[in-house]
Amino acid sequence: MFLKGLSILSRVSGHEHKKICSILLGLVVDLPVPDGWDSSRIIKSVHALLDFVYLAQYQSHTMESIDRLQKSLAAFHDHKAIFLDLGVRKNFDLPKLHSLTHYASSIRLFGTTDNYNTEQSERLHIDLTKDAYRATNRKDEYPQMMVWLERREKVQWHAALINRK
Repeated sequence: MFLKGLSILSRVSGHEHKKICSILLGLVVDLPVPDGWDSSRIIKSVHALLDFVYLAQYQSHTMESIDRLQKSLAAFHDHKAIFLDLGVRKNFDLPKLHSLTHYASSIRLFGTTDNYNTEQSERLHIDLTKDAYRATNRKDEYPQMMVWLERREKVQWHAALINRK
């Protein structure tokens, strides 16, 4: 499945993500943990997050399944500190991780998550980055790109202000 390992993946497709999820818990069960740390916290954290992922993919939900979804996320947050303790992560300030807190209320309001994804914001980032780069002279492009984006935002703010009047 992943003969060269997971660390070589720069982008993960939905298909690859499902394959990773199918083997992840098995990988961490026998994971050697340094300094005699208890691996049960890692297992509990990964198990809870995988439960959340699989519950979120249900084609229909009940109040019970939404409650289980929330409990799984809470369990992940209760046990995730092990990754900080082991130095695997410095923090969990991740927008995609934060967005999980909104799933239960979104399911109640809008139905199942089978059509949710983050492609829209990622596509916007890609388009803006490409447009900003094209506006540079290709030498020391980062500051030029920042100025281009800043000017673009100011023009949009000004247009919004004019349209309000």
